[in-house]
Amino acid sequence: MSAKTNDTIYLAIGGFALIGAGAWAFLQQSGISELGAPPVAPQSGAAYESSPLQISRPETQRWADAVAQKAGEKWIYDVFTPPKIYYNTQTKQFTVVPPEPPKPMDPSVPVVDPLAPPPFGLELVKVEQPLFRLQLVGYIGEGAQARGNFLNVQTGAVVFGTTGKKIPDLNLEVVKFAAERRVVRQPGGTTLVFTEASATVRDTVTGVETVLDAKTRVPEGPLTVTFKQIDGTLRTAKTGDIIVFGDSTFTVGELIVEPPSAAVTKTDPSLPAPEKQTLVIPPPPPPAPAVDPNAPPAEPGAGSAPNSAFPGF
Repeated sequence: MSAKTNDTIYLAIGGFALIGAGAWAFLQQSGISELGAPPVAPQSGAAYESSPLQISRPETQRWADAVAQKAGEKWIYDVFTPPKIYYNTQTKQFTVVPPEPPKPMDPSVPVVDPLAPPPFGLELVKVEQPLFRLQLVGYIGEGAQARGNFLNVQTGAVVFGTTGKKIPDLNLEVVKFAAERRVVRQPGGTTLVFTEASATVRDTVTGVETVLDAKTRVPEGPLTVTFKQIDGTLRTAKTGDIIVFGDSTFTVGELIVEPPSAAVTKTDPSLPAPEKQTLVIPPPPPPAPAVDPNAPPAEPGAGSAPNSAFPGF
């Protein structure tokens, strides 16, 4: 075969390859153009209908109850709870106490921390200072024309009067009343002008006189304290009183109105020595979290993963 014939063959093969490559490129470009066209949703004419969401609920499983061993019906080995086994050296026999099944938790019974100290037995509710049965709460006018506003603490009624006013239901008489203007010089040369109102009342039975002040409340008698016992009942006492509850005896010590506190000493046969505590009013419980009434109900078990392999844990 001559060289001219070979060149012709090679030229023909190259021409066919070029034509094939052009045809392949044309087909590929057509496919790419089709991919770039936006998809058109089918128009069936029917309205859209939502389908319910299927929620998968895994099946809860638990271990089967432990069965008795060949040694007897009481020989039951539960998970982490073997039976209590005893050996009698005289009879040379074993006795066994089967484990108790776990009891379901009662949500109404509070959980007790076994490591927490035992409760003291008393909880402070309030400390109060009894008031004198008549209080001066205000006045009208000044000088000789002034009249006092007196509060009957027992009834809540307001009594108006001045020197010589008698209050028979309280066995009291106003023996002196004054509402006088005072001028007090302040540092720097300024002056402060105000009116002071005071009264002196006498007990018509005992003759004891008490001075009342319109700015402050006059107490009478010792402080009183209110405790709540562990069973929820309330007890009122004062310094030196003794409260007996069960096997415990509580002796009330010093009382303070502000901030409210009470020193209490507890004696109990179970204590190695008397226990003394200064009780204060406990803080209020935290508010309950707000609940959205429009929120969907929570699925059972949401927020926790139950451990079905270990019942009771």
